[in-house]
Amino acid sequence: MAYAFQPTETKRLVPATAPFTKVVPGSGPRHLTFHPNGKYAYLVEEMAGAVVVYNYDKTTGRFDSLQQIFTHPEGAKAPFGAADIHIPPDGKFLYVSNRANENNIAIFSISPSGKLKNMGYQSTLGKVPRNFTLDPSGKFLLVANQESDNVVVFKRNNRTGIFTTTGIQISIPEPTCLKMKNCQ
Repeated sequence: MAYAFQPTETKRLVPATAPFTKVVPGSGPRHLTFHPNGKYAYLVEEMAGAVVVYNYDKTTGRFDSLQQIFTHPEGAKAPFGAADIHIPPDGKFLYVSNRANENNIAIFSISPSGKLKNMGYQSTLGKVPRNFTLDPSGKFLLVANQESDNVVVFKRNNRTGIFTTTGIQISIPEPTCLKMKNCQ
């Protein structure tokens, strides 16, 4: 059952009038994230190697598709294996990890209309970036490279969206999930 936020005095969740949205069969919907403004949702499709951008109506729970954009460079060959998706607190950029053949993070800028523009790709300095996270400030991005047994720490430029290595790598067997708590 899907739920929608009802802007009442009690601010409660109620069953959505549109409890699901259709996706392309075989695309492999994996993770969904919302823009900080609450107006847009972004779905990473693992097997299609794409992100679908939706207008999101929080009163009805309805998703209306705006755009589908590939997470891999032009000419890349399947399997794609798009994995994780995150938006920093500033809401200016969207990041998607590509495992399988590419081992990178796709970087997208987010327009005021919610649509994405590809800004490039950053190596994760490892194999199979299954998961990544941003610190609560949005200044750092950490990547869990499952098959190279390392977590790599990058510094993010909040103006350009590009990130660079800090030189910090943590050796850990088969990391698959990173979570960060805001300790402020």
